[in-house]
Amino acid sequence: MTHLDTFLGHVSKGYLRISQALLLALVLGILAEVVLRYVLGRGILGSAELTRLVITWIVFLMAFVLYRTRRHIVVTALVDILGPRARWVCERITDVSVVALCIYVMIQLWNVWQFLGLKTPVFEIPDTAFKVAPVFCFVPMGLQAVLNCFGGRLRPRPEQSEGV
Repeated sequence: MTHLDTFLGHVSKGYLRISQALLLALVLGILAEVVLRYVLGRGILGSAELTRLVITWIVFLMAFVLYRTRRHIVVTALVDILGPRARWVCERITDVSVVALCIYVMIQLWNVWQFLGLKTPVFEIPDTAFKVAPVFCFVPMGLQAVLNCFGGRLRPRPEQSEGV
């Protein structure tokens, strides 16, 4: 289990670096779009396609990073009043639910795979470039949830819970 935790740690760090680079490219692209529209009265052809693609990938890559580090948005009002044993049970229920969700998403993607032949109008980016992004989120997220269930507490908890 320690090897899986180490592997998922490397995946998380890689996803973070990729997301940072994509975010930088997104900000620079939108800045260029705004400047060109203001100065020349014309934008960049296909910028909406690229923006949508980059945002899709940032969201799914960072979803795993945040899940692994327990920095994702959670509502903890009920869990905060529970004792340690009840919290542990809630965490296991959450982990099993995450695994079930991951399996469901993969099955749904498999079911629609044959219909993903569409392409964007300007750059002809295949629809699969958008639809495969959840795989990169949910596969490691499911593995992390399994690790949480059966591997004990291998990953450090954040110093402060940022629940709502």
